[in-house]
This record gives sequence, structure tokens and C-alpha cells, in this order.
Amino acid sequence: MLDQRVARLEATLERIEPKISELLLVGAKQTELHKVQLDLAELKGRVAGLESRLATVPSTTQLVLWLLTTWSAGAAIVFALIRNAAK
Repeated sequence: MLDQRVARLEATLERIEPKISELLLVGAKQTELHKVQLDLAELKGRVAGLESRLATVPSTTQLVLWLLTTWSAGAAIVFALIRNAAK
């Protein structure tokens, strides 16, 4: 009687063990997937921060125009001083 019970339990365990191993593998894969999702969310946040910083950086055209405007204003001041100093 006891041998029959032990034999049934062993048979049941033989069927259950592969399923438990499979569940553990699925759980490990889900943990890895969750980590990847967290990393992706962090990267999205970083990209959004970079986009906002790049939006505030002046373009090359703006920098060149600012330089030319500054030089022009400086040249106008110099010419005005020279013209008024001669009088």
C-alpha cells in the first residue's frame, strides 16, 4: 500500500518537475524583459532631455548672424568716433 502511494507520488513529481523548470525559465525571462523595459524607459527620458537641450542651442546660421551684427555695430561705433573726433 505504501509502495503504491510512493510510486504515484514519484510519477506525479516526474510530471511536475519539468513544468516547474519551465515556469522558472519563464519567470527569469519576464524579469529580464522587465529590466529591458526599465532601461528603455530611462533611455527615452534621456533622449527627451537631449532634444530639449538641442532645441535651445542656437544654429550655426544664428551664430554667424550674431557675429556679423556685433562686428557691424562695432565698426559703426569706431567710424562714428573717428568722424566726430576729426571735428
